[in-house]
Parts: sequence; C-alpha cells; structure tokens
Amino acid sequence: MSQENVEIVRRGFDEFQGGLARGDPGAIFDSGIVAPDAEWIPAPNTPGLRPVYRGREGFVEFMRTWTEDFQWSIDLERVIDAGDDRVVAMFHQRATGKASGATVELHMALLYELENGRVIRMQNFLDPADALEAAGLRA
Repeated sequence: MSQENVEIVRRGFDEFQGGLARGDPGAIFDSGIVAPDAEWIPAPNTPGLRPVYRGREGFVEFMRTWTEDFQWSIDLERVIDAGDDRVVAMFHQRATGKASGATVELHMALLYELENGRVIRMQNFLDPADALEAAGLRA
C-alpha cells in the first residue's frame, strides 16, 4: 500500500494544480482522492489562519486566505512514503506581492494521512525537517 499512497498524493497534487489553473483550488476534493471531510491543518501559529479547516469549503477558504495578497505558485519536489498510511511531500512555494511586488520563496512540507486510499488529513509544516520528524523519519 505504501507506493500506492505515494501515487495517490502525486495524483492529488496534479488534480490540485489542474484545479488552480481553472480557478478552483477545491477540485482535488471532486477527484475522490481527498475525503469530503478531510482536515487541513496549517502550520501552528500562522497569523490570520485558523488551526483547522475541514472539507472542500474549508480548504478553499484556507487557499483564498493564504494566497489573496500574492501571485502564487507551488511545485512538488519530493514524495516520501512514511509508512502507516502516511506520506510526506516536500514543496517549493513562490509568491510575488500583488501590491508590493516583493518576492518570497518557501520550502515547506505536508504530512498526509490516508485511509482506504483517500487523504483524510493534511498537516502543513513550514520546515520540512519538522514534517519528517512528525512522521517518525530522520530529517
């Protein structure tokens, strides 16, 4: 099941990117890859964000809040099987402030939890080493 979970996360990212291109970041929920009541957990103490977002509507709200002031993009860099129906994915985000023109880059990671072949929880870590540690892997 481990490699299958890695492929589910990869397909999910492709669905997410396709949805972004169409202006629908919640499209990943429509694909069946993510459970309808899945949780999105932002990095702790991130200003302006709630501790947990649930389901498609919650995820779309998070994305709107996270990206509203920026021209934003994200690339998947690496996907790691963490065992026990968990996958760690490393990402590179780039953003340019809409008003300021300032550019920022961020390497971050998500710890995905899966159940019956669907993502049920995604936990965001601003430091990829923290995601690896949360998954019980060495950084």
